[in-house]
Amino acid sequence: LLRPNDKRRCHVPIVRRQDRWQVKDLVPENWPMILVSWYGANAYSLWVHGKDWRDYKSSAESFLPTEAQWEYAARGKDPKDFPWGRGEDTDLLNVCWDLKTHLENAEAPPPLHQLPLEPVNLTKGQSPFGLRGMAGNVWQWCRDFYDPDFYSSKLASCEDAWNFTEGDFRSERGGSWVGPAALARSSFRRGRCPEAKGRCLGFRCCAPASYFSDKSSA
Repeated sequence: LLRPNDKRRCHVPIVRRQDRWQVKDLVPENWPMILVSWYGANAYSLWVHGKDWRDYKSSAESFLPTEAQWEYAARGKDPKDFPWGRGEDTDLLNVCWDLKTHLENAEAPPPLHQLPLEPVNLTKGQSPFGLRGMAGNVWQWCRDFYDPDFYSSKLASCEDAWNFTEGDFRSERGGSWVGPAALARSSFRRGRCPEAKGRCLGFRCCAPASYFSDKSSA
């Protein structure tokens, strides 16, 4: 949750009513969750999969995708710039095509329901596997600690590799409505403080196939 004096509190898309969290009025229920830290995203990923979420600051167990899982899910086996191919496409990307827009709105941001977010079930940013929102809209937290040189290390060549070496930043992928299309490339990577929260920052969960097969047979 944001501190009482944080000006972004008006943009938190959910509110607690009658002992339950609900989407605020005028906010589409199929918007991505925003203004959530890595810790909050990891806690939710554990809770929603029936795990003990109280150790949410650790990534020893997590249902956030690793960077490698995220990138493969976004582009498939071919090294494409975007989920659909190599070209920037205004019809498939929710990114900022004119950076002056946000500079002009910096002092007086729009109301929550007018933020340029898009529903997560749109076919924008759709990957070869049918996953949606894999380019643009909101950044997505990943399980890894961020290291700009990780993929040059020996550890990166291991099966199901992810960076568990502790550092100051956690990885994020996908780009957002705030930044240019170049940041939404499937291979683009960067890190952020795990406490960070942003109107352009969300997450998605993942799980092994066995989790779903166990659910269907229960």
